[in-house]
Amino acid sequence: MSKDTTIDYKNLDFLKKHTTENGKIIPCRVSGTTNFEQRRISTEIKRARFLSLLPYTDRH
Repeated sequence: MSKDTTIDYKNLDFLKKHTTENGKIIPCRVSGTTNFEQRRISTEIKRARFLSLLPYTDRH
């Protein structure tokens, strides 16, 4: 992850890179993020899903 990338629920392109086609969150051992970053990414993905910015599954 680069320094200028912010982990935010409004950064949808970044969040989509950390989810699969099915909508599952990619684990940190695959994505290469630290545990702290992974927790922040998971929280922001869940926040974006709640606000209907990201789908929960691929069937939406």
